[in-house]
Amino acid sequence: MTATADAKVWLDYDQAELDNQYEQRSLVPDGDAYVAENAAASARARAELDCRLDVAYGPGADEVMDLFPARNPGSPMLVFLHGGAWTRGDKVNESHLAPALVAAGAAVVTVNFSLAPGATLDAITDQCRRAVAWVHGHAADLNADAGRLVVAGHSSGAHLTAMMLVTDWTGHGLPADAVKGCVMTSGMYDLTPIRLSHRNGYLNLDDAAVARLSPARHLRPGLPPVAVFYGAGELAEFRRHGQDFAQALADGGHAVTTADLPGIHHFTMSRELGKPDSPVHRAALGLMGLAV
Repeated sequence: MTATADAKVWLDYDQAELDNQYEQRSLVPDGDAYVAENAAASARARAELDCRLDVAYGPGADEVMDLFPARNPGSPMLVFLHGGAWTRGDKVNESHLAPALVAAGAAVVTVNFSLAPGATLDAITDQCRRAVAWVHGHAADLNADAGRLVVAGHSSGAHLTAMMLVTDWTGHGLPADAVKGCVMTSGMYDLTPIRLSHRNGYLNLDDAAVARLSPARHLRPGLPPVAVFYGAGELAEFRRHGQDFAQALADGGHAVTTADLPGIHHFTMSRELGKPDSPVHRAALGLMGLAV
């Protein structure tokens, strides 16, 4: 039987409505202008800060990262995973987050990885795990302490961050508590609706992949503290993801900080980690043991 055009495919959304919920520019049509502003601010940050660019964490051409060392030995470090619907984005546009974090006492690492559809989501997740493992093993190169590692990400990068949260690091040669905390903004944490949306045209998820790659399905005792944020100006589905994931963490007895940020949409949310007056920035400092 053929579904009617307005048949509900997820919650109360028909196909067109669901697809719209996973298209950020449906709500912020000038989103590219924000990306360009971030790129310009990032170029300035690289010119002003001590940094090492395009450091390899693996053999692939995409497996590189930018390092912004801490100013003092034994400092905490934050690994940032960029967004872009898993199909676009680049670490070069994320350096703008580093100045405020370095000034507060942290080292910062921004990571590149392969993009869909050229890479599967399993492969992208594996790259992020290897990047985190590399940073943990090279903390001294960042003037940092391997025991003070936090991971953060925005949008699809928040999904990847959540996958780092639920990773069994002992299987990657690291201590079970290698990651001391995670900060996630505007993420997606159960991939069921993503599989049903137009995004599956490039992700090619099946039921097994959805189960394997949905961090909300892999919560377990002993996870590190988490901070989950979403904005009042974001698409309803992205707000729901944040609300549901934060609630699932709380229901599981995990330490979770969460907030709905007024006046923030998806593209301005990408800047909150690098703003000293933002709850996102303060949450990251708290997880790293830095003064707020």
